[in-house]
Amino acid sequence: MAGRRVARTMLGIAAVALLSACGSAPAPTATPTPAPTPSPTAQASARALIPVAGQPPVTGKPWYLAIGDSVTFGFTVDPARLGTNSSWALQLQPLLAATGRTWSLYDTACVSERTDTYYTRCPGRGQTPFLANTSQHDAAMAAIAAHRADLRAVFVDLGSNDLLSTLRRNTPLPAAVTALRSALTRIVTELQAAAPGVPLVLANFYNPLANLDPATQPQITVVNIMVADLARATGAHLADFFSAIDSVSTGADPHLCDNVDCAHGDIHPTVAGQARLARAALAALDAR
Repeated sequence: MAGRRVARTMLGIAAVALLSACGSAPAPTATPTPAPTPSPTAQASARALIPVAGQPPVTGKPWYLAIGDSVTFGFTVDPARLGTNSSWALQLQPLLAATGRTWSLYDTACVSERTDTYYTRCPGRGQTPFLANTSQHDAAMAAIAAHRADLRAVFVDLGSNDLLSTLRRNTPLPAAVTALRSALTRIVTELQAAAPGVPLVLANFYNPLANLDPATQPQITVVNIMVADLARATGAHLADFFSAIDSVSTGADPHLCDNVDCAHGDIHPTVAGQARLARAALAALDAR
């Protein structure tokens, strides 16, 4: 029983520490550094005033697809960022253009998305109008089917909300990681079958609680080892979102709050953090 309680506790730490678990879920009681928690009004305003990034693909124009949750959506509670979207998927577009790839973005990411709701209805679909009556899966697959000839890359960043959900069900971390691998394998292989020959980039997870609780680092390592192994097994490219945000793998990270929005008590990236994720996504796409 004691071992199971420890496993539950560490699962909870890892789940909160992963990328995007704060969309519509309760705010974590701990933050990367002491900071005021945004008021419910500020959070609601942020959710309402962050525009969706990118547009549906157009025949004859090269495009890339971003599938994900609140980080890929561009969620933030920073009032200075309301009315703009600084998601890594959107910041990737000018980086691609600088290398001669003038690709447009179709970002289907949805706040609070899990790998199961990806197939049904996203919990945060109110912030993504085109998902009001469809799933992220169906929107993505329809776009691929209609515009496959122009598709240049697919990016997948899902899974952190799955771990938070398993915490609520008191599932030990090893079982949660096994379930997540199975779910991600299904998503990745289906996308590869729908768009054969198109590079698929799978993202791992960063740790916004590295300074507050260094014990989270080994837990994130376990998850990210699984993601790397899955990428190898499926032939996907691996985007190292962990190294993009976390400058150290053990001990205190002096640069963490440059990349995570500690100032607003939020585990989502700052603009600079999103830019680092964009560069990690580009590096993964170009990796041989």
